[in-house]
Amino acid sequence: MKNKKIFLANSLLLLALLLFIQVPVWAIKIFGLVRPISENVSLLLSGSASVVVLGGIALLYCLITKRKFKNVMVIKKISIKQIYLTIFVAFGTYIFAMGINSISFKLFPVIIKDSTQISNLLSGSTTLLGLLVVVLLPAFFEEIFFRGIFLDAYDGVNKKIKYFIITSIFAAFHGNIMQIIYVMFLGFILLMVREYTGSIVGSMTLHAANNAISFILSKVLMNYMNNGIESSALKSAQEANISIASVLIQATIFFLVGGAIIYTNLRKLKEYKESEGRAKVINQEENNEYLKYAARDEEYMVIGGETSSGKVVRLTVYIPLAIYFVSIAVIVVSKY
Repeated sequence: MKNKKIFLANSLLLLALLLFIQVPVWAIKIFGLVRPISENVSLLLSGSASVVVLGGIALLYCLITKRKFKNVMVIKKISIKQIYLTIFVAFGTYIFAMGINSISFKLFPVIIKDSTQISNLLSGSTTLLGLLVVVLLPAFFEEIFFRGIFLDAYDGVNKKIKYFIITSIFAAFHGNIMQIIYVMFLGFILLMVREYTGSIVGSMTLHAANNAISFILSKVLMNYMNNGIESSALKSAQEANISIASVLIQATIFFLVGGAIIYTNLRKLKEYKESEGRAKVINQEENNEYLKYAARDEEYMVIGGETSSGKVVRLTVYIPLAIYFVSIAVIVVSKY
């Protein structure tokens, strides 16, 4: 069953990549949109693609494995304390990311182009649409896809390997150098929060809070500067010209402050979970769900031709994953 689910999830990932490339193209043709497309329309296309592709594939995964959506995604309520601890983690993550970005601008000046494009998109779009597409939609649909489907599919795989694969998939999906570096880190923190809260609602909360902080501060900063894109690009260029020693000192401060906030609140989340006996409850619920759906899972295994020998992970199940990473590499290289 493990091999079967891994192959299914990896294949659906490849399908998601193909659809994400094609859906906007189809939408432009269907609605007769003329280039250059406005920032609002571009955001709307991006948000629609997330809903259709990520949401649709998540439902497809549940249908194929014959399990309920809430069980696959592990959708459970979290407490108020867990919510505010997660929001503190989001603040720490944002500060830590400032250190990552400062080093990235120094080592990879080419990402100034990415920064300019993102600033262009944010400054030219309405705040309400930005909050919907940048903050809310990714927090739900990216979580059910990356921390829902893949955590379920890779259940039983070594934790370090599983986390590395999922964070790599998540980072690569964003498709540009600037975000790949930062999102790799964010993806790991999202997995930790998902683990310590015992619910995908925890990682959704962190994802939404992190995106909201970034979006709101970016909007405020651009409005304050009154120059939008040009100011952002100029600031990025200036950061790239700072000496490496200055960049490292600046980044170290961000890492220490952000890391301390992240560590402190992640530890509190873990302690809260343990003190409330959440680990025992979750394991019991998962065992109950396993027994409940054992017959269906067995049927699914027989149909797929999987036997007890499936306990040995076969490299063939990772072929779609390899194709995915090669495709992303080609897209990124061709972009720059």
